[in-house]
Amino acid sequence: MQLLNGTSIFPILMTLFHFVATSHVGSYKVYIKSSSQWRTVNYTDPDDSDIDQSMPGIEKSIPPLLSSPEECARPCKTGDPPKTCYYQWTFETYHTLGGACELCTPTTNTSLSSNCQCILADGADVSGIIVANRQFPGPAIQVCLGDMVIVDVKNIVPGNHLSIHWHGIYQKDWQHYDGVPFLTQCPISECSTFRYQWRAQNPGSHFWHAHSGLHKADGVDGPIIIREPPEFYPNRDLFNHDNFDNFIFIQDWLHNNALDHFPGTSINSIGQNPDNFLVNGRGQWLDPSNRKYTTTPLAIFNVKPGERYRFRMINGCTLLCPIELQIENHNMTIIAVDGVDVRPEIVNTITSFAAERVDFVLNTYELIGTYWIQVRGLSDNCTPRSVQQHAILRYEGSDLDEPSSPRPQFQSGLPRGKVFNPVNDVCDGTTANVICIKDLQNANPVNDLIFGSQPDMQIYLPFFFHNYERTDLFRPNTYQRFVDPINNLSVAAIVDGISNIFPPSPPISQLDDIPADILCPDPNNLPARCDGLTICHCAHFINIPLNSLVEIIVADIGPLGISHPFHLHGYSFHVMSTGLLSRVNITDTNKSTALQRDREEYPPISDNPPMKDTLAVPSGGYTIVRFIADNPGWWLYHCHFLQHLFNGMSVVFHIGQDSDLPPTPKNFPKCGNFEPSILRTNPVPRGEL
Repeated sequence: MQLLNGTSIFPILMTLFHFVATSHVGSYKVYIKSSSQWRTVNYTDPDDSDIDQSMPGIEKSIPPLLSSPEECARPCKTGDPPKTCYYQWTFETYHTLGGACELCTPTTNTSLSSNCQCILADGADVSGIIVANRQFPGPAIQVCLGDMVIVDVKNIVPGNHLSIHWHGIYQKDWQHYDGVPFLTQCPISECSTFRYQWRAQNPGSHFWHAHSGLHKADGVDGPIIIREPPEFYPNRDLFNHDNFDNFIFIQDWLHNNALDHFPGTSINSIGQNPDNFLVNGRGQWLDPSNRKYTTTPLAIFNVKPGERYRFRMINGCTLLCPIELQIENHNMTIIAVDGVDVRPEIVNTITSFAAERVDFVLNTYELIGTYWIQVRGLSDNCTPRSVQQHAILRYEGSDLDEPSSPRPQFQSGLPRGKVFNPVNDVCDGTTANVICIKDLQNANPVNDLIFGSQPDMQIYLPFFFHNYERTDLFRPNTYQRFVDPINNLSVAAIVDGISNIFPPSPPISQLDDIPADILCPDPNNLPARCDGLTICHCAHFINIPLNSLVEIIVADIGPLGISHPFHLHGYSFHVMSTGLLSRVNITDTNKSTALQRDREEYPPISDNPPMKDTLAVPSGGYTIVRFIADNPGWWLYHCHFLQHLFNGMSVVFHIGQDSDLPPTPKNFPKCGNFEPSILRTNPVPRGEL
């Protein structure tokens, strides 16, 4: 048994744990999303009384046996004890088409581990990407509900700090490991290792990614799949295969580094637009200079005829383009979104935004052959440049490496048919053959509290981009944050009157170390340092009582034609509605009747609203979501377009009191300002103190 880097795991086991022959009953919590309730699951496992408590980071609640990534990617069975799944990742700067490609070619979709350090991507020669264990996408985490996940992250990226967020994982009782730098932890400095540990409490298709700097756009992400015993799947009768390599991980891809686009240029590579997309780290690129495709391999999904496969599509994109997915001659039956089961919906096209996940069933009832999969980029940032990618669905028995049909072109591509989640469409009946997220039905009963006439707390979050005047932005001795999306335009993102920044220390562990003038809990009472500035950059925190029913209204009051996908850490929320402000004008003064007026304008189709953790706000529109605030912590709520997040389009929900949180782990890293007294004499040598 070996780790991803080829090292035997047994010395680590012997170092960390000492086995005894007795057993004990343990327990863990899983989250029932729709009912908003936590359920305790008991299990029997070897006794942990001889765990070496002196080992850093080893807590008595962890079972005494570590399992490799391959052992944890297993069929999940009722009554089996959870595993403690151990991952060891080394992050470094890397490049495509390097010397390793002279030795081997990657052959697997699972990304659990790899014996080939070659990264081909789309055939473009790109240096400066950041990878884990020289894999791209990064290593997959595939575990069962209830497993403990331990990830040792070693950072050897020169001059860079890192942090990893586990997108879609609720982190109940493990709030310190959510991975947001300067909110739930200090970033991982170069040449150091940080151990993340969390319980797989909520099943579904999720993913991990960097939450530090622009690292996600440079390649720091990978899939997380949490399975549960098949009898717990509401749609289990629709599929008979849930294979470990049947995920479709889609990334946008730059042929240079993300920093080349941030804050933006005036002449070359203007804007923050992708050059290409990749499917499971693979693809080809149409060189505009000669109109020829590169010869790198496409992602291939092998299936048997006459079967029903569950596929898990993960939108790992970072930049502004939504994507749409079609599979030649096949429809797709949607059964889950963002890890939450829904009643089946058959569609031909799946549209998704950055960080969304869609699980669907593919029936392989067509003629034995090889079929195209097409991924197209939408919006003004991708459509004019025809940014797209292809992959291949191949039936067992087909002797064709590529389909016999012509490669689908961007404009004359695969038929769209019935479209799920169309861009900037609120599905009000004016567009045929579409279905929106708000129209989906939750596969499980919803907690009656969600339907309360009035929530305990309503949060209205209008957002827009402030256009700086040059004389304001470049005023001497002021340093306001900005981004240049196009030439001669500098903007800052504003949410409820504030452009959010992170404090110098994480409030979950060092709240008392944060300067008071950094915090902005009240947009109507900004710190004095913001006096005279056009906008205020500060840490925007909103306090929410534990266990309250919360309604969030996000409104795009400065539409630019872009749908913004907002993601909530620590939770999934119920999608109550989406609409257009031109038809339902929601403001802070009339927000109490927002949902009522919305339903008069857009009669709801779903009486069992679906749950998501990421939802796109239509341009010039709004979303209304609800959740029960039963998970205390400091949770980020933000636009998942990377350049918007780091330009201030976010807010922090502080739920509950610090006394509701678990203790800060022993020796948890600290960070913050260092402003000692000014010395007027030389320091005394240590030996003389």
